[in-house]
Amino acid sequence: MLPDVSRLRLGDRVAGDGAPLFVIAEIGLNHEGSIDRALALVDAAAAAGASAVKVQALIADELVTASAPAPMHVDAVSLVDFFRQYELTESDYARVAARARDRGLAFIATPFSERAVDMLGRIGVDAWKIASGDITWERLIQKCGATRQPVIVSTGMSTLQEAQRAVHWATRAGAAGVGLLHCVSAYPVPKGSENLRAIATLGMACRAVVGLSDHGADTFSVPLAVAMGAALYERHLVLAADDGSIDAPVSSTPGELAAVVRTAARAHAALGTGVKVCLPAEKGNLDPSRRALYARRRLPAGHVVSAADLIALRPAHGLGADRQRELVGQRLSRDVDAGAPFLIADLHAADRGTEHVA
Repeated sequence: MLPDVSRLRLGDRVAGDGAPLFVIAEIGLNHEGSIDRALALVDAAAAAGASAVKVQALIADELVTASAPAPMHVDAVSLVDFFRQYELTESDYARVAARARDRGLAFIATPFSERAVDMLGRIGVDAWKIASGDITWERLIQKCGATRQPVIVSTGMSTLQEAQRAVHWATRAGAAGVGLLHCVSAYPVPKGSENLRAIATLGMACRAVVGLSDHGADTFSVPLAVAMGAALYERHLVLAADDGSIDAPVSSTPGELAAVVRTAARAHAALGTGVKVCLPAEKGNLDPSRRALYARRRLPAGHVVSAADLIALRPAHGLGADRQRELVGQRLSRDVDAGAPFLIADLHAADRGTEHVA
């Protein structure tokens, strides 16, 4: 049985299928290697109204070679030493997962090695997250998919074909649904390089729930992402803007994340259903703003109505202005005073006179 591609079940919550934006607070490396700081970030995410928290489970020796060059946004002589300072223990991750669930949040994790998948599998995750850099690592994606949990893949630096292939790998392995996050792997993303239309492209081309992993310097992209069809949104979280966290330039404070949740909810509501109808909010203006057909002069019973007898005025009390062609040529069965509206009954007189063109 194929997974439902319109929604993802993430813990006790749903992403997609018309639900409000599912906001993932990314702890990432902002715990600075401290479990107490990690737990405080969980509490902050819950207070901000996030839907989930996400951790990165890394083992430095299984992530980079000793001579690996640093990415553009990292200043480090040795990446092995750099990443080693952010390693947490299995019991640490278990505490984060438990705190998240106590706070009503889904627990999502990015494994950076196969051993991390095994470790997190023992703890239990509500979904796996594949980092942009690992979108081409078939074995890792399949290992996560084989756990029968949802898999969310970031697509930074990738092509559409690579994203489609990752979805195929995860689905074929048995993932209980796949999400794709549009992502620009620059920290922060230069203004004008957000390429948010790619969210809609991913949604149309891939059998997956889509969203945005936001590396912008601010959260300007949130309502635009919602408009492009984002059901998922991921943002790094810091306790304070000046707390020295490694990912602070692309992170939000708890207050800023709370604003994201509010903005996303407003954008979601503003988009509506897309069905074009007279909405309850405007229905009261319908009659005052539209026109009805009124008599320009007194017309006696038996008169055959012509276009010259009519004037379209507000309010729309009586026969609507769209009924003029039906009214012209009718023989009146009653007197109509000057300035009086015509009525639906005037279309059903027993006799008709000569037809006239309006």
